[in-house]
Amino acid sequence: MNDLTLWGKLKEGDRAAFEKIYRTHAATLLKYGRKFSRNEQLIEDCVQDLFIELWRNREGLGMTDSIHCYLLVALRRKVIKQLSTTKKRLSEAEPTEVNFEAEITIDQQLITEELSLERAAQLKEAMENLSKRQKEVIYLKYITGLDYEDISEVMGLNYQSARNLVSAALRAMKKQILIFFW
Repeated sequence: MNDLTLWGKLKEGDRAAFEKIYRTHAATLLKYGRKFSRNEQLIEDCVQDLFIELWRNREGLGMTDSIHCYLLVALRRKVIKQLSTTKKRLSEAEPTEVNFEAEITIDQQLITEELSLERAAQLKEAMENLSKRQKEVIYLKYITGLDYEDISEVMGLNYQSARNLVSAALRAMKKQILIFFW
């Protein structure tokens, strides 16, 4: 069943469609949410709240042909809002940037078999030297597998800015890896 049909059934109140969406996307959403905060409870609450709101507001939802992208955008907004609220309570200062921790682990890499442990460590260190937004865009592009249109939607960027951010992140990583090589 394609996303448009599944989403339409959700809007009509089909519990099986809702359960299928939850089962298909909950684990990915939790994994993505953990990149913003290590507070497991906060992320689990945000994912649960997202699905509760999705069910409660199903009749008023707009149509989407990419449930995955829709849920990533919604979760990102919810987590950022929750983190901002938490930070305000703690410091009353407006956060200027949301912390996004992306770490490429050996088991997550698409090219694990081709990389030596030394190269994997170099890649991990190069990733750690990226800005928070660069880490997020690399995660969305290469770990989650989103295309540039979906990345631009998830991160609230225009299409060209998403491409430019990926390109800049890759250049920075390449430069870092070349430094290791020499």
